[in-house]
Amino acid sequence: MKILLTGAAGFLGRACLARLQAGGHEVVTTDRAGPVALQGDLANVAFTARLPDCDAVVHAAAVQYVSADLPWLARQAYFAHNNVQATRQLCTRYAGQDTHFVLVGTSMMYRQCGQAVYGTRSVMAGEGVYSLSKLAAQAHVDRLPNPHATVIPCIIGGPGREGLFRGFVRLMTRHGAVVFPGRGEHPVHMVHVEDVATLIDCVLARRAQGLFNAAGPQPLSIQGWVTEIEQVLGLPPVRRIRLPLAPVHALAACSGYRLLAREQLLMLAQPHVLDVSESLALGWQPAHSNARIVRDIARHIAGRG
Repeated sequence: MKILLTGAAGFLGRACLARLQAGGHEVVTTDRAGPVALQGDLANVAFTARLPDCDAVVHAAAVQYVSADLPWLARQAYFAHNNVQATRQLCTRYAGQDTHFVLVGTSMMYRQCGQAVYGTRSVMAGEGVYSLSKLAAQAHVDRLPNPHATVIPCIIGGPGREGLFRGFVRLMTRHGAVVFPGRGEHPVHMVHVEDVATLIDCVLARRAQGLFNAAGPQPLSIQGWVTEIEQVLGLPPVRRIRLPLAPVHALAACSGYRLLAREQLLMLAQPHVLDVSESLALGWQPAHSNARIVRDIARHIAGRG
C-alpha cells in the first residue's frame, strides 16, 4: 500500500514508519519539522492540498502536554490549530476517496469517571484542552464517508519517552527515595510505542473500522512502577513519599492547569485501565507487559542498555 504517515518525525511516528516499511509499504512521511519527505503545517490549506493520493492515511501528528513547543499561554489556540484544524484539513483533502483513514487518539478522550475499565463504548468527554482537541479532531474523522478507524492508546512508553520516570530513577538512585502525588495504589495502563505501531499495522492490513484501544498486559500502579524500578536496577527498598492530592490540585488550578493538566490529575486519583478486546480480535498481540515497559525505561535512563 501507499500510506501517508503524519507526525512521522515524532516518537510514535518513528515507530510506525519502521513497522510499515518493514511490511513492504510505500510510506510518504510528513511533519512540521524533521527528516521527512514533506515538511509543513497540516493546518495550512495549501500544504494539505498538495499531499499525494494514497491508499491509507495514518494521522499520528498531534501536540500534547509533553510537546517541546507547548506554550505557557494561549494553549487552547495551540491545541486547536495543531490538533483540530490540521485534522479538519486532512479530512477535507481525502474525503470521498477510497482512502482508509486511521486516526491516533488518546485514552484521555474517555470521560474519566473512576470506572474500573474503559471500553470503546464508554462515554467520551474531554477534561482538559488536550483531550477536548482530540475529541474535536475525532468528530471530523467521524464525518468522513471514507472507511476510518481510531487507535486509542493509553500512556505510551518506551526508551525515549521517559516522562516522570526520569525523576523517579534519579531520586531513587541518588537519594534512596521517590516522591509522587496521591497514594499511587490504583492501576494505570501503559503501552509500548512499538505495540501501538503494531496495532496500527493490524488495522491497516484488515482495513478495519471503528475504535481500537491500545494497552499492554497487566497494568501497574505507581507503587508497582517503583517496585519494578527497584528490582531491575538492584536498589534496596526506597523511601516512598506520597503527597496529598488536595494541595496538588490547588496548585495546578492556580497555574491554570499548566503545571499539571486536568487529565493528569484524574489519572493520579483513579484507575485508568483499557479494555483491548476489539484490538485482540484483529490478531494484535502486544509484546510488552507494563512491567517490561517500566523496566526497559528504567534501564535506558540509568544507562544500562
